[in-house]
Amino acid sequence: MKKKFLFTVLSSLFLTSVVAQTQSLGVDYLRTGELQIAKQIFSNEVAQTPAASNYYLGEIAYSGGKLDVAKDFYNKAIAVDPEYSLAYVGLGKLYLKSGNEKEAEDAFSSALKKNKKDVSVNVAIAEAYFVNGDEAKANQKIEDALKIDKKSPLPYVLQGEILESKGNPGEAAGKYDMANYFDPNYTLAYLKSAKVYEGINSELAIEKLKKVLEINPNYSIAYRDLGKIYTTNGFYAQAIEAYQQYFKHKTYSVADITKFASDYYFTKKYDEAILLLKEGLAIEPNNFVLNRLYMYSLADSKKYVEALPVAQKFFSLDAKNADKILQDYMTYGDILAKNNQLTSAVDQYNAAIAIDPSKVSVYKDIASAFSESNKYAEAAEYYNKYVTKADTTLLETTDFYNMGRYYYYAASGLKDSISVSAKEIQKSYLMNADQAFATVSVRKPDTYLGYLWRARTNAMLDPETTEGLAKPYYEQTVAVVTAKDGAATNNKSELTESYRYLCYYYYLKADKANSIDYCNKLLSIDPENQTAKAILADLNKK
Repeated sequence: MKKKFLFTVLSSLFLTSVVAQTQSLGVDYLRTGELQIAKQIFSNEVAQTPAASNYYLGEIAYSGGKLDVAKDFYNKAIAVDPEYSLAYVGLGKLYLKSGNEKEAEDAFSSALKKNKKDVSVNVAIAEAYFVNGDEAKANQKIEDALKIDKKSPLPYVLQGEILESKGNPGEAAGKYDMANYFDPNYTLAYLKSAKVYEGINSELAIEKLKKVLEINPNYSIAYRDLGKIYTTNGFYAQAIEAYQQYFKHKTYSVADITKFASDYYFTKKYDEAILLLKEGLAIEPNNFVLNRLYMYSLADSKKYVEALPVAQKFFSLDAKNADKILQDYMTYGDILAKNNQLTSAVDQYNAAIAIDPSKVSVYKDIASAFSESNKYAEAAEYYNKYVTKADTTLLETTDFYNMGRYYYYAASGLKDSISVSAKEIQKSYLMNADQAFATVSVRKPDTYLGYLWRARTNAMLDPETTEGLAKPYYEQTVAVVTAKDGAATNNKSELTESYRYLCYYYYLKADKANSIDYCNKLLSIDPENQTAKAILADLNKK
């Protein structure tokens, strides 16, 4: 852990923090481990600051394990400025890495001859020893640095980083605080302290980053780190504000684009997210996370036609199946469904269920996709799976209502079929619908929906109205509706349907009194109703 941490972070992060030869923004990025951005900046600044820029490019190469490249850069720094002491420290670090301790000592001696009383040089040598596993000599050089200037923040920051690498973040934070005690304007210590606290005390971390911005309002890295903390804690609006400030500096990474776009996505600002994602994908076309977020953003903004090729590309990327999550398959399924590719959509939905069989709510989503394409038999089938598999305590009345409607509509689609098998299937759909609507009535006895839909379902089961299967349910519908004020206005269509059935049912049963009664009720809310008029005209002849 120690070796990996220091090799990839400390070697580029700390060493650059201990020198003040350049105020380049590249140093800020190097201090926080953003090596690609730092490399770009230093490459552009070689002409202006050749020694420092070559040295930092060497540090970046060292952090990436490119030791020969690092050596070339260190030597270039010395070539343009033989007095640039840190380049000798860089060479010494390389010698230690290869086991040439004598050459390393000579290189360190060369650096110290030029700046023996320079705290930064002593601390840089200490860091070189530590990244190469010699903690005893590292601590000795830290002590030498403290003897030179015990109020310098540099030794304390290195001590903090060493403690962090050994899994002691609390003690590390104490060292960073000590660095700021001696130098209240030393921004790096605040940044590193904020990094320690971001996972355990986000408010304190934010406070330290704001302190950085008080010291230097243009210290863009602090805005980035604020954005990260706000995002992690779900404060997306604040994260967006921080990233907007950070992005004004026009120097950011694809990782930054991803985080910023995520904040826009989670606040449903899809157009802004899409714009950023396109920028990121222009740099890294096959970036897995960017393509995923691009697919989500297009789907959630209902740009389904545009989303289809994006989803297809995302699923073609070279990634392990384990990298795909349930939402990936669900989103792809939704996109396919909206593009009328339902068979393929179901394959994706089923893949989602396979990832987590407990997520039975997926069946509802599948049902919804089918219903939107008027494929009600399939919609009913999947809704039934949801109702069957879901925790009964989570089932809502609307679940039974929707399932019943899908079965009803599926039966309606077979209404004109004359085949025996189709009629049997239709009857099965209607029986399932009736059962679902019966549950609605039990759960919500004071509402008419369950009764009305049972009436409609049973009316289809009894198309000639010979058995009167729908009669009790239309009567219950009338009873529930008329029990409330304003029924004739608020529920006119439901009453019209119920009265029409009942007056016709009693007409067929030759029950003149009841038929006339319901005809009159029907005409009271629909004076021009032709069914009521026709029945009354016929009854008056008798």
